[in-house]
Amino acid sequence: MRQKKTVLAALLLSAFLFGALPAFAQMPKATVHKENVPIKEILALIEKSTDCSFFWNTSDFDAMKTVTVNVDNAPVTEIISSILPGFECRIDKSKIMLVKKAGANKAARNTPWTITGSVYENSGEPLPGASIVVRDGNQQYGTISGMDGKFVLEIPGGAREGLQLTASFIGFLDRKITHSPSQDNIKIFLSEDAVALLETVVVGYGTQKKVNLTGAIATVSSKSLESRSATTLTHMLQGSVPGLNVTTSSGRPGNAASVNIRGVNSINGGNPLILIDGAEGDMTRVNPNDVESISVIKDASAAAIYGARASFGVILITTKNGTEGSGLPTVRYSGRIGWQQPTTSTEFETRGYYSVYLNDLFYNAANGKNYTFYTEKDMQELWARRNDKTENPERPWVVIDQREGRDTYVYYANTDWYHELFQDNHIITQHNVSLTGGTKHIKYFISGGYNYEEGVFRRNTDKLNKYNFRSKINFDINRYVSLSNNTSYYSSDYEYPGRSGVNTAFSLMTVHALASYPAHNPDGTSIGYTSFANNNYVMDGMLTVLDNPNYKNGDTNDNLLTTTELTVKPVKGLEIKGNFTYGLNQYRNYNRSTNTSYSRYPGEIITLNSGNSIDRLQEIIETQHYFATNLFATYEHSFKQAHNLKVMAGYNWETKRYKDITARGYYLMSESLNDLDLIGSGDDGNKRMEVEGGQNEYALAGFFARVNYDYAGKYLFEVSGRYDGSSRFSENDRWGFFPSASAGWRISEEKFFSKIKDKFNNLKIRYSYGSLGNQQVGYYDYIRKISIGTSSYLFGTGSKPTIATIGAPVASDLTWEKVQQHNLGLDASWLGNRLSLTAEAYIRDTKDMLTAGVALPATYGASSPKMNAADLRTKGYELSLTWKDLFQLAGHPFSYNITAIFSDYVTDVTKYDNPEKSFALSHYVGKRWGEIWGYRTDGLFDSDEEAAAWPVDQSMINQAINSAAGDQRGLHGGDVKFKDLDGDNKITLGQNTVNNPGDREVIGNTEPRFNYGANLGFQWLGIDFSIFFQGIGKMDWYPQTNTLLFWGPYARPYATLIPKDFHTMIWSEDNKDAYYPRPRGYAALGSNRELTVNNDRYLQNIAYCRLKNLTVGYTLPQKWTRKAGIEALRFYFTGENLAYWSGIKSDYIDPEMAQTNSQMRIYPWQKSFMFGVDLTF
Repeated sequence: MRQKKTVLAALLLSAFLFGALPAFAQMPKATVHKENVPIKEILALIEKSTDCSFFWNTSDFDAMKTVTVNVDNAPVTEIISSILPGFECRIDKSKIMLVKKAGANKAARNTPWTITGSVYENSGEPLPGASIVVRDGNQQYGTISGMDGKFVLEIPGGAREGLQLTASFIGFLDRKITHSPSQDNIKIFLSEDAVALLETVVVGYGTQKKVNLTGAIATVSSKSLESRSATTLTHMLQGSVPGLNVTTSSGRPGNAASVNIRGVNSINGGNPLILIDGAEGDMTRVNPNDVESISVIKDASAAAIYGARASFGVILITTKNGTEGSGLPTVRYSGRIGWQQPTTSTEFETRGYYSVYLNDLFYNAANGKNYTFYTEKDMQELWARRNDKTENPERPWVVIDQREGRDTYVYYANTDWYHELFQDNHIITQHNVSLTGGTKHIKYFISGGYNYEEGVFRRNTDKLNKYNFRSKINFDINRYVSLSNNTSYYSSDYEYPGRSGVNTAFSLMTVHALASYPAHNPDGTSIGYTSFANNNYVMDGMLTVLDNPNYKNGDTNDNLLTTTELTVKPVKGLEIKGNFTYGLNQYRNYNRSTNTSYSRYPGEIITLNSGNSIDRLQEIIETQHYFATNLFATYEHSFKQAHNLKVMAGYNWETKRYKDITARGYYLMSESLNDLDLIGSGDDGNKRMEVEGGQNEYALAGFFARVNYDYAGKYLFEVSGRYDGSSRFSENDRWGFFPSASAGWRISEEKFFSKIKDKFNNLKIRYSYGSLGNQQVGYYDYIRKISIGTSSYLFGTGSKPTIATIGAPVASDLTWEKVQQHNLGLDASWLGNRLSLTAEAYIRDTKDMLTAGVALPATYGASSPKMNAADLRTKGYELSLTWKDLFQLAGHPFSYNITAIFSDYVTDVTKYDNPEKSFALSHYVGKRWGEIWGYRTDGLFDSDEEAAAWPVDQSMINQAINSAAGDQRGLHGGDVKFKDLDGDNKITLGQNTVNNPGDREVIGNTEPRFNYGANLGFQWLGIDFSIFFQGIGKMDWYPQTNTLLFWGPYARPYATLIPKDFHTMIWSEDNKDAYYPRPRGYAALGSNRELTVNNDRYLQNIAYCRLKNLTVGYTLPQKWTRKAGIEALRFYFTGENLAYWSGIKSDYIDPEMAQTNSQMRIYPWQKSFMFGVDLTF
């Protein structure tokens, strides 16, 4: 096996792949004066003073043997001969392989047997420096592959059967084969090691070898992000790391996702700390192509070094660096183009007849009259056109008829409102280019990216343009000092139609637009108020807004982040780093509203110029300035060949300043030009403008330290602590100390384990404990604040007076929330590291959470002060299992990998001031987080007679039924039958406490349980394939009141989007097995109604399995591409969110959409299909 420093090995591989280093013009020379030091140290010293790198078999000599060398400017070959008699140097460019001289260790004098072959990566690339070892009884013989991957190995004693040959290379799985004398020029393919114990993992303020970790840290490599078509790095992580929960809030272009580590953190919420190359940042602004690795720090001991910012975990994103090459840069281009479409059905009821019929049916059941004014003759006209998908000239969709004594537009359309307003397929494209290279002393990495997404709006299509730029340079000032700079820039611009936020359109368009209405009148005018719906505004005016291209909005984000770092290495083992970061983030929004118009009668156009149609321009600017500095030192030392010590200590300071300004101007002199300088005058002759704003800031300072110690790589210990001060607390409660400790035992390194280590390669158990503070509270919660506003009343004449309102009192000892976490972990691998397992179990206690404290007397006139008065506990476990292997298929290497992750957690409130356990308060001791209390049901009443005979009084939850008009009032067949759990013949809330909840009990839970992900991939003959599934095993959701995509006209009996064939899903005398109850408008709108109270009949199982990603690619053989000067060329297809399977009883709601627990009147979730090319020069 090759013995080499990890960093130098990485440089060697990089040099080979992207341009070999020049060969020695002459044998390098070195000056060495060392007494009684290990051979390994002599070789390292030579490497440091020359451009050479050494490789050797560990079985050939003891690298820890001490020697003495005193030479000046001597050739390297002479130094080697003096310290390793019997060895010779085989030189290939800048690489020197130390091999035994012929005959130096022969076990026999018989004619030797020569084995020849080549070692390759599974991609087919030669693998230089691989170790090839053959065992013959008690003897071992070995060699190293050359730059072309070829090797020659001589075995004394002549040819014979059954010898086992082992090929190995750092970062790759060992490959064992049984060799036969008939085999010649054998080919050996090695696949990458999924366990990679010697891999360097980024941790807080430094790095550690994976094998030495004692905390719960999961890593994601850049390779796992390749080809993913998700629009942000955050979305790419979903399902990739156990315990990392990613939730999307919208399907809009550039949508952000929230990230949570290990479940519920605090009743006040909280997010993990995200650091990009050591500086606080936002994952949505990171170009995934720039990422080298991601470390997810999950337990308190590993996160403690970040103190108060890290109470809910840390995500460390490390971007790529420049690499030493042949002088020419390596250029990479990645481009893809494709389309997106909604993940759910968009096929709604488009037949005008059924749209009118259903809304009238539901409206009449509630109000005793129809919603529309369509006559019986009109309904016959609609019925005649019910199958016309496009307008038939013989059956026009708009006719002019005399109604109410005047010509009136009469509508008989079959309008597909969803596809009239929105498009299913919309373009997305991504382009990225990078340059990397450098010399031994200067290295650079430069990248740029551009993303373009079209949205779903058909009229005035919403569009996102996103730009990324990054520049990293590192240069050595001298042998002791280096300087680096890392600068990134992000910009996004999203323009969209409609009122204010983009989701407004998805809210307003859901009502008052019957499918019988056309998209426009025959003369092209907009539809607003009609003569058929009791003077209701179609889509609450949204249709007229979407018809006006000047009525629009824009969101712009700009972010600049730059870090300059100085590194000093004054003596061996000591490294001192100091850096300074400046970040500027600016968000700008504009909203332009203009006058709108519509036509109700032929030849008559109504213009609206007030309310939402007022001529106005609003601009918002939010600016953040971020400053941070770190100064820390790391010292490493090993002694007595078994004790390894690493000490790090430092200081951190940061501040963020925030300011926002909002300006509104009215009556602009142009509808198409948007500038506050164009404000005109109103009817009173005066200009109207409004300005408001605000600002705040915080500061944080901390001293931190960490000590790592291991003995012989078997017993691992780590202690760390941080002393933090935060401006978010009062002067007397501002500082806190947060310690942690962890330990690990590598059982597999014990002597008693050696007998099974060939099969059971690695076993480590570890435990950690840490205590952290939480500063994720308001900037000024410790101060009693005064709000300035305007009175609602006017006394006398003049303007309304300005008033001041004092806030709730503040507890005098308000201080940190505290997070204490225990973590027990196990790492194991078998069968040559082909199979690996990581398991974690944890308990996290969040204490002293801020919540409403002691209730104040009503006469005091203020709400309860916030106090540190609540605790909760989260318990969970995580599993990650990986299998990776390679075999020959049709004479070519077939490598494959399977990875599965699984995690689960539960959270309980352990302290809260609610001794009666009343539901009137938010929490109580013993509450399982996310629990849904509701009623049990016993189906639907089969008939009016059964409903009339029902002995249980359901009036408390039947307000819609009780207030219905005429004979619709009261229980009927098809209404929901609720169970009387407490036996009092009455559905009640009881005392509204846990101990007396009336007829309610826990029927479900909104927290995601049993999160999982599974990935399968393979490579063969240039073909690569991967498929990734992600999901949640258990999660419940009860549709909120007014969730029209689920309830339809049960919520509002004037719904625009009614599910296709909805009339077949509702109860009737002929359809008693229907899922939905008797038609009744407003039953799912408001409170205390049969569909708005939580019940088990309409509780939804939103557990799901999603085909998250599918990628198929083909890389052309290099023997073809190199003729054109191309190092690598790959074509591929990739799809994201391609399909899902769920128990939710709706084809129109994505289960992740339901997870937002909103009314579903939001931008629909999207799936993507993309074709791409990766090109490397």
